[in-house]
Amino acid sequence: MTPEQERLQALQVLDLEPGASAEEVKAAYRDLVKVWHPDRYQHESERLRKRAEEHMKRITWAYEILIGQPAEAETRKHPPMVMDFGRRFGYIDETGATVIEPQFDEAREFVGGLAAVRIDDKWGFVNPEGVLAATPLYDAAGDFSEGLAAVQWYGRWGYIDVTGTFAITPRFQEAGPFVNGVAEVRLGARRGKLYRDGHVEFDPFGSGRHLT
Repeated sequence: MTPEQERLQALQVLDLEPGASAEEVKAAYRDLVKVWHPDRYQHESERLRKRAEEHMKRITWAYEILIGQPAEAETRKHPPMVMDFGRRFGYIDETGATVIEPQFDEAREFVGGLAAVRIDDKWGFVNPEGVLAATPLYDAAGDFSEGLAAVQWYGRWGYIDVTGTFAITPRFQEAGPFVNGVAEVRLGARRGKLYRDGHVEFDPFGSGRHLT
C-alpha cells in the first residue's frame, strides 16, 4: 500500500473527507474514542469487547497516519475527556487510556482546569490528575470561568475559587459565569451585575430585563 493509499484509508476510518485539517482529524479521533473505548464494553460479551478493541486499534492507526506522530503525544496538549462507562463516568486521555477511573454519577468536560462531577446528588470539582479540588457538597454547579465557579449551597448561589473556598458568599437565586470580570445574578426580584469583589450593580430597568 502506498503512503497516499494509507492516508485515504485512514480518512475513511475516521469518516473524513480528503483535505481534512489536523484539528478535524483530532476531533474525529476523540469522538470515535468515546464510542469505541473498550472500557465501555467491560460488562458486555467477549465478542463485543474484542470488536471495540479492534476499532480502537484502527482508530489509533488512522490518527497516527494522518497526524504523523504517536497518539500519546496529544495527551500533553489536552485535558482528559469525560467518558460514560455505562454505569459510572470517568475520564480518558487522547490515546483512549483511562486516566480517571469511572466513579462519578455524572461528569462534565474540563473547563478552566477543573471538571464538575456529581456523586450521590452532590456536585464538586476534580482536577486532571483525578484529585477532588472541591468536595461534592453542592446542589448544583456551573463551570469555572475566570477562576470562579457558581455553586448552589442550601438553595442559594455563590462562587468558589479553584481551591474550593467560597470567594463570594451564597446569597443569590440565580448566578451566571463571570465574563470580563462581571457575572449576571438575581437577588430576590432584582437582577444585576456582580463584580469579583462581591459588589452588585442592580438593573435600574427592573426585574424583567436580563443583562448581557
